Amino acid sequence: MHRPTEEALDTALQAAERMRILGVDPHHLARSLLYLQQRNERLEEVLRWVDRYLRFGLAEKEQAQLRRLVQRLREEDERGGEDPDAPESMML
Repeated sequence: MHRPTEEALDTALQAAERMRILGVDPHHLARSLLYLQQRNERLEEVLRWVDRYLRFGLAEKEQAQLRRLVQRLREEDERGGEDPDAPESMML
């Protein structure tokens, strides 16, 4: 499967957000897309940190930041069944 263009992804995310706001998501597609987009953004951040680590190593401060990011991702997984519209479940 090919990656969608930025325009196509933006259009899909906007539609998903409208579906979420209107409460019209009988098959949970909008909820799933929004969750996966948020998750992807966090994993891209991890990838950037890991890439930096592999290239240059990390000072203690950067290692701590990477550990916190990984911990937030784990906490998000633990909250997996909660309502994504609740403020605390949307934050990482």
